[in-house]
Amino acid sequence: MNKKIIFPIVGAALLSGSLLGFDTSNQSNAYNNVSSNFKQGAKSEQTPMQKAQDKLKELTGNTYTLIQGTAMEGFVGFKRENFKYDIITYKKNGELDDIGIKVNYEDLNGGKYQNKLKETWEALFPGEEPKYVGISESIYYEGTISSNAAQNKQIYMQENGNIYGVNYAPDEAPASVQKKATEVFSKLTNGKVKQGAELDRMYVRDGKPDVYQYKYKSKTMDVIFAIEEQSLELLQTYVYHSDGKGVDSYEEFQKRENEKSAEMKKLTLDTLMKNAVKDAKTMLDLDLKGYKGARSANTWDEDLMTFTKEGAPSVSARFNKDGSFNSFTLHKYDQKIEFYEMTIQGPPNEELKLLID
Repeated sequence: MNKKIIFPIVGAALLSGSLLGFDTSNQSNAYNNVSSNFKQGAKSEQTPMQKAQDKLKELTGNTYTLIQGTAMEGFVGFKRENFKYDIITYKKNGELDDIGIKVNYEDLNGGKYQNKLKETWEALFPGEEPKYVGISESIYYEGTISSNAAQNKQIYMQENGNIYGVNYAPDEAPASVQKKATEVFSKLTNGKVKQGAELDRMYVRDGKPDVYQYKYKSKTMDVIFAIEEQSLELLQTYVYHSDGKGVDSYEEFQKRENEKSAEMKKLTLDTLMKNAVKDAKTMLDLDLKGYKGARSANTWDEDLMTFTKEGAPSVSARFNKDGSFNSFTLHKYDQKIEFYEMTIQGPPNEELKLLID
């Protein structure tokens, strides 16, 4: 595989992972009656719909007709007409909550990201362009991701100026990486499965070694791990066991999740730290002694822990309801290798089809 020379481009940011969506109540029907001639000088008097239209114009260069989305207490939601999967929500006080849209690259008409996308694709993959663009801005994140399903490539950018190029299913990894991958996969499956992990993607970063990520999936086990090319150091491991059974209803799923949450809340920090030290050594060959551990304060990330140590890269990890750990990520270069968005196929107003699962 040809090594691409990449240069940093500042000004773009990280894709939002939010999956929120909201429907409107009757009171939001008033937003459909706004005047398209509303003057920009009266920003403080704009309705949420007008602000959403202005934001979309800023991001894409286009003016869209908005219709009502879903509503939630304290929020109003919109969608672009004829686009089923938009996320556009504002607080009823007019503050932005979350925007997540997908646009055909050729349909961008200027806007915040078009020049950066063009420069970035030319830098990473000369002579190629993205086909689809996902843009997100929220109270938590802002940024863009671009994909080209035909060329099987995807790029996202982060505000600190670092660019991450993702090349899905590269032809092959270096022999040293492949040899290491075979050893790691056997170890993560306790020797029960020795073959079957496939090279899934390569992470490219300016001035840093490439990172190769492998995946394996069966009815009872999912395995993901990432190896740095030069040092052959493991930067990520994930092992998930299941009984192969699904749930038949949302109520059953919610019951299961509530039971899991209740068990997690019983786990003490001491228990988790003890298990983390043992499991990190086994899964990542990482010594966590001397690290300080902290549990996430967010309810949606109650299974997340972070570990920090002066002079050492931070580590993030997720644990099971019994206190054992199923994943570790070593943030050696602050790289984002926990990146689960797949290459987009089909127009952005259709439901996403995953190229690789």
